[in-house]
Amino acid sequence: MDPLFFMIMNVSNTIPQPKDKDTPQLDSVASDVYGFPSHKDEQSGVFVQVNNIGDGRESIRNSINFGWHVNPRLYGDSKAHFYVYWTRDGYKIIGCYNLQCPDYVPEPNVPTVLGIAIDAVSDPNGVKRTIIFKIFKDNAGDWLMHIGFDSEPYCFPKSLFTSLGDKVDNIRLGGFVATRTTQLARMGSGFLPNNAKSASFSNIQLIDQNGETRRVPRDQPIYMNVE
Repeated sequence: MDPLFFMIMNVSNTIPQPKDKDTPQLDSVASDVYGFPSHKDEQSGVFVQVNNIGDGRESIRNSINFGWHVNPRLYGDSKAHFYVYWTRDGYKIIGCYNLQCPDYVPEPNVPTVLGIAIDAVSDPNGVKRTIIFKIFKDNAGDWLMHIGFDSEPYCFPKSLFTSLGDKVDNIRLGGFVATRTTQLARMGSGFLPNNAKSASFSNIQLIDQNGETRRVPRDQPIYMNVE
């Protein structure tokens, strides 16, 4: 293996946000969950990402990423796991997975599922398993994230960020694979979007400052990149 070779494939939708203060936020999204055996140098998963990109400089980017992924190097197994990753400097120095950062303090009495394995995953030829994610910003500027129905929230306080506590100007969701070999792992179910067995996001809803929800149109642009 060449340690200098690292390839990432990313397929995502971007939901652009208006520049005014009354920015719609992501209320909820459902994601299919899959899991396949992976090599320790491979990753695969889905992400939901809320950002404040500002003037476009990566060094000031604020983001919260969450979803599920298969990451043997992080967990020591090939199971799907819930995860969250946050940053306030464009992933340069500040930010980490799950509960690894001392800056983030879990809410008391809230059961921790961040980083735990997901045992019941979808079968492309059988039952499809889906998880509901929700995230929104409260009046104090803190971000509250829910995993599953009627779950207790995980709070990401405004103090963690330099700009995301004020507003979000970009929302992305999609799938990714990353590898240090020339063979990519499977993304999602392993089937292309034009196949009935392909993985999907569904029931994507935004919520505005007045608590009104609206569904995202189905014809959002899709972006694909390989790094």
